[in-house]
Amino acid sequence: MSNENSLEVKNKISTIWDKCGSSYDNSYAHGLKSEKEKQEWLKLLDSMIPINPSKILDVGAGTGFLSLLLSELGHQCKGIDLSEGMLSRAKLKAQESGFKEIVFEIGDAENLNEPDNSYDVVINRHLVWTLPHPKKAIAEWVRVLKPGGRLIIIDGDWFHDSFSNKAKIFIGTCLVSVKEGKNAFKNVGNYDDELISKLPMMHDKNARQLVNLVRNSGLDIEVRDAKYVEEAEKEIMSLGYRLKNPYKRTIIIGTKM
Repeated sequence: MSNENSLEVKNKISTIWDKCGSSYDNSYAHGLKSEKEKQEWLKLLDSMIPINPSKILDVGAGTGFLSLLLSELGHQCKGIDLSEGMLSRAKLKAQESGFKEIVFEIGDAENLNEPDNSYDVVINRHLVWTLPHPKKAIAEWVRVLKPGGRLIIIDGDWFHDSFSNKAKIFIGTCLVSVKEGKNAFKNVGNYDDELISKLPMMHDKNARQLVNLVRNSGLDIEVRDAKYVEEAEKEIMSLGYRLKNPYKRTIIIGTKM
């Protein structure tokens, strides 16, 4: 993909997410919905970051989900994202939560404006599928890590071609549509086919290779799940929403040698 085409793709993506900024946190598995869910996220994050405080770069920070939790744990955070709409929400949440020291800036996950060997941790959540060049992005994340630093990628099986997941999502969406009296199949944030074709991790074969992609970057790899977070998320969901969200997260932790 040429630089011009890549820029066009990223502009389209940022425009989509600009429109979602004010409502993103309202969705299950996006924003926090219970105190139990928050506590499970805090425990999970704390278990993955052994040095406190750490200097952390939150790539694809969105509305500040990880940056706020990590700041609550005592870490120094900077969050970057292509979407001004999402970051505006993140800045507001940081102000309201008393974490005014968090830095949020417009930034490209594939072209970081950060020096080499400058962060203890680089982290992201639900980001990789939005990237035109995931291999390039991972190389950038490794570049800015200090020796001994950790890359933490929190992703999921969103694009694994599973009949079971598809059936659950269809039935769940029907139930939500009936219960809420709306067409839950309609999603203004959906990417069109042209955009999807340019995002490799939205395709089953590539999505299943994420762990190997990170391993090939030269990091020492550990893979975990997010079982307790997911249990807390689904505990307060109606049946329809539980079926609509059958996904399992994979957490890839890579240490820079």
